Order: sequence, then structure tokens, then C-alpha cells
Amino acid sequence: MEHWADTGTVDGRLAQLRADFPARIRWTEVRDQDPEAFRSAARGALLLPLAILATVAWTSLTVEIPLAVTLPGWIDGLRGLLVVALLFTALLLWIFAVALLSLPADTRRAIAIRRFGDRHGLAFQRLGAAPPPTGILFAEGPVATPSARRGGTRTGRLQPTVTSRFRAEFALTDGGTFGDPGLQLAVATYTGGKNDPKGPRGAFRYLATRMPRPLPHLMIDSLRNGRLRAVLPGTQRLSLEGDVDRHFAVYVPAGYERDALQLLTPDVLVCLLDHGRRWDVEVVDDRVFVASTRSRRCSDRTEIPALLRFAELIGTELGHQASTYTDPRAREPRTQVAAAGRRLRRRSGVWVAVAIAAAVAAMLAFPHVLGWVLDNT
Repeated sequence: MEHWADTGTVDGRLAQLRADFPARIRWTEVRDQDPEAFRSAARGALLLPLAILATVAWTSLTVEIPLAVTLPGWIDGLRGLLVVALLFTALLLWIFAVALLSLPADTRRAIAIRRFGDRHGLAFQRLGAAPPPTGILFAEGPVATPSARRGGTRTGRLQPTVTSRFRAEFALTDGGTFGDPGLQLAVATYTGGKNDPKGPRGAFRYLATRMPRPLPHLMIDSLRNGRLRAVLPGTQRLSLEGDVDRHFAVYVPAGYERDALQLLTPDVLVCLLDHGRRWDVEVVDDRVFVASTRSRRCSDRTEIPALLRFAELIGTELGHQASTYTDPRAREPRTQVAAAGRRLRRRSGVWVAVAIAAAVAAMLAFPHVLGWVLDNT
């Protein structure tokens, strides 16, 4: 594989996109847009002293910091119940106080993103269409839907039967319908239950864009923001050598290595290296998902234009390869992907549970083994 180096050239289009993002939104605009936000923030400020008082009472009862509290005898018998009640009261007060205090800043953020979207023909929703539970990033889980087991729809796109496990906030969309936009750029927050499948991250910024046809499942894991070795077995990793392997770990279904090389051409890889080194990129069905760990409002002005620019570039480079791709293993090579290539194989959680159980057993058995050794020497 050819060695690519960072050319350091300035992307004029990216510079223009960043210049179009509002540098400052005045608080008077926030007040005009949502007068109730400041009233709610005032209520949150009133909750702060109560939250602090509840926290101090809880720490005083549990660890005697900042002071020791002596309870009357008739109450001391309920100390455990009182400690639990104070803990939950303090947590709820802090949550409500912080949520209410953040409303003006959230409104300010929404105004900035909406204004940027208006300048580029993108629709804005404070709460956008929830991303489907597809692939690794959005916690699809190990069980495929019935349509996937039968070979998918005519387009090869899965029709999920479970609701999304993520909420999409501060969303910019373009094309498609509200429930299935052609392009979406938003902040995803995990909302699934305790027993639902989990994704690699609970909150992240993401870009979703559509390809001309379904493609094999590819995971391009950026080594700058943590690795997915705990999720994907190394036997599916494809080495591309050079700068690519220094910045990314590329995972491909077994038997689809040549297909991946056909899709990840030098032009596509240069696009990844020049513009997407910090991001994880997942190709699943006819979608490309790009995930950024920079999801806070302070990163909006840099990440939103950068992801939008990346959507333009990857849409051109990878979209061209997708339009000519065929999978000879599929029943309809021009429109479908065979079952073996639709999903990456994941690590089994059984082995993790076995390893944890073995470690616990070893720790419990160690004193007995040591005692037996000492007694017999």
C-alpha cells in the first residue's frame, strides 16, 4: 500500500463552511427566541442551594464531612433509610438544577446550528429523527431482523422492528423523509434500557449519509479515540499498511477483503487520512455513519462544518465506488449483499464472562491454596 503523508494544504471549502457558522449568538436573541428559557434557569438557580444542602446533609451522615451529626435516638434507628432518601433527593435536585440552568445555553446552541443550516439548505430539528438500531455504533445487537435473514428488501436495506436506542438532538437533515433522511448530522445520546445492546459510546456526534446501493459491512476504527478490539475480533482486521494502519483499524467480514479493497481505493483512503483521522466510520447496508467524540457545544463550530465537508467528499469518492460495486455471491449482485457480508462478526460475551468468573475464582481460591502450600512445606 502506498505511503500517504499529510500535505498540509488548506481546504477552501472547509474554511468557507467554518466561516458560515455563527461566531456569536447574543443573549438578547436567546431571550427573543425562547423567553421561558431564562425563567427556567432562574428556577434551576433556586434549586442549587437545596441541592447543596441535601449533599452536605448526606455526607455529614455518612462520612461526617464537613461535620458530624448526632441524631436523636428515635431517628437514629432510621439512619439507613434517611441516608438513602438524602442521596436520591440530592441527585434529583442536582439533575433538575443543571438541566434547567442549561436551557438558555441549549437555546443559544440551537439558534447557531439552525442559522448555519439555513445558509446551506439544511433543515434543523431540536429533536431529530432517531437513528435506527443498525450496525455497531447504534447498538444493533447480535440478532438480525427477519428481513435481514431472508436477504433484505429489494434495496438491501434492513427494516428494523425495534425502536432506536439513541436520541438525536440538534439535528441538521437534507433529503429523504423525516424518519429516513438522506443526510443527518446530529448528537446521539443512548436511551436504551439496562438489558438492551450497548454501542461503543453513550454519547457522540454523528453524520449519516446514504450510498447508491447496499455495501458490505465495514468498520474503520480511528486509533485516536479508543479501539474497538473489545467488540470486534482481530481475525476480521484488514491491514492496509502505511499511514492507514497507523491511524485506523479496518474490519471486514471474512471473505470480503477484496471487496473492501475495491471500495477503499487510494482516493477514499486519502479522504479519510486528510479529513477523518479523529472519527470512526461505519459502512452498513446503504448507509455511512461517521462518529465523532467531540459532541459538546464548544466543538460545534469546528466539527459540524468538518463533518459536512467530509460528507461531500466521501459521498463523491465512496459513492462512485459503490455505484459500480457488485457482489457475485448475492442472489441479485447489483442490488444486494450476500448474508456473509452484511454484518461483521462480534466477540462473544460468553468468553468475557468466563474470564471474569475465572479471575474471581482465582482470587477467592488464592488464600486457601497459599495456606495449603505453607502447611505442606
